[in-house]
Amino acid sequence: MLDLGKIQSIAESYSPQELFAALVWQRRFNEFDGEEVITDLSSHRNLWASFLFTKPIFAPDENGLSFGGMVIILSI
Repeated sequence: MLDLGKIQSIAESYSPQELFAALVWQRRFNEFDGEEVITDLSSHRNLWASFLFTKPIFAPDENGLSFGGMVIILSI
């Protein structure tokens, strides 16, 4: 069950980029280590204004979850 109070508190406390970074932090598969990626991004802040891991723009998108959809979500 979703705790709407907790969701509201998180949404009001963190930026979309911080929320996305937390999701990346949790991911591990094959040789990908999300914690290492976020730690490296944080260590080299001068190289990163922002980041977004998503499907390539040209990927087929049967479900409407394309890069354009992600940009719309982040800009709201």
